[in-house]
Amino acid sequence: MKIKLLTLIALQSIIPLSFAYETGPEIFGKENDLHLCTPTRREEYIKIKQTKLDGKFPNIQRFIIDEDWRTQGLDSDEFPLSEPLIIENPIKGETLAVFDRNYNKTFRVASFFGRSEIRISEQSIFQGRLGGRSTTGSNDVTSLALLTNDGSYVVVNGCDGVFDVNKTVANALADYPIINGKAFIMISSYGSTGLRINEIGKETVKAWKIIYKNWDETKDSINKELLFEYK
Repeated sequence: MKIKLLTLIALQSIIPLSFAYETGPEIFGKENDLHLCTPTRREEYIKIKQTKLDGKFPNIQRFIIDEDWRTQGLDSDEFPLSEPLIIENPIKGETLAVFDRNYNKTFRVASFFGRSEIRISEQSIFQGRLGGRSTTGSNDVTSLALLTNDGSYVVVNGCDGVFDVNKTVANALADYPIINGKAFIMISSYGSTGLRINEIGKETVKAWKIIYKNWDETKDSINKELLFEYK
């Protein structure tokens, strides 16, 4: 046993050990932009401009976020489902969005489709005898796939269940196909076996037509500015 231990120590002194969290961006080249969710991310300080709605949206309810995630989070009952809403966030700004949820007895997918970003969470739930539901756990959704009308689908990789909207995503959602009376997206999370189908409410799909109509990259995309280069 002692000989094996000495041999291992000797090998470690010859062969340099490499751990994922020790790998810095300089290994890949300082000109490369690395993903925000990886241990080697460069985007340590980001300035993000508040979003604003351009134009008028009559007959759409307006909700002002004046509480934190405990009462006005993604799984909150404060917001109507499957209808377009104007959301005023004191930090992020103003956006047009729709909430959607897909349930079974022990699991649900809660989603927020906004004009500038999409947020999706897989949640395990407990359903009480009187019908009330409470969240008992959640998984990070890492990828989202959207069907298009040209016989293809678009895969979007996100971070912590958040996906930025661009022109391709907005166009796909504004004219989303319904097949045999149903609409589907695909999502993938940590521990899942790739992209899996998730049903979306037909009323949510109708709301997408309003939310993503006339989407403009200069006005509707999230404006990010990297403040400091990695050194």
